Amino acid sequence: MIKIILKLFIILFIFKITKTEQDLTNQITASISEAFLGEPLDKSFKKVGNKAYHFGQSKVSWYKGTLICRSLGGYLASIDSQQEIRDLSNYLTSTYGTDRTWWLSGSDQDSEDDFFWYSTGRRLGYADWAPNQPDNKNGDENCIYLEYRRPNFQMYDGKCDRKMYYICENKSKTIVLNVY
Repeated sequence: MIKIILKLFIILFIFKITKTEQDLTNQITASISEAFLGEPLDKSFKKVGNKAYHFGQSKVSWYKGTLICRSLGGYLASIDSQQEIRDLSNYLTSTYGTDRTWWLSGSDQDSEDDFFWYSTGRRLGYADWAPNQPDNKNGDENCIYLEYRRPNFQMYDGKCDRKMYYICENKSKTIVLNVY
């Protein structure tokens, strides 16, 4: 906590030196994420790659996982790149093994085969689907989860009410500073 306060004072000092007095009276919004600080702001979240995650230790439905993540100040995780899924896969394999399945925030509940990350509202840009996925088996597989398929975890679609572990992603923290 002291590191965070010290970094904020350094930022303020730099602003004071480089900005005019008029500029200092304007509201300064600084988005400070765990990547800037070098550590997650919430200790229940673990830094993996460039993001901070909470790995739920109970099996819940996709809906319940969404609520739990929100209560922790985050949301079910979204995957943005091949590197991110590689980092997650390595962490999950080394920490929890390969027999767990993990909910992500992706779903096509609103429109079949049109998957969105519910955490961000964006369409899936990057997706590492397992072979023959998504398959919408029995017409009711609408939520995305990770399952191990040698040599790493890959994405599957499944029934949203199935019980699985869940991965929460930490939101970036926004701090608003008024400087006079």
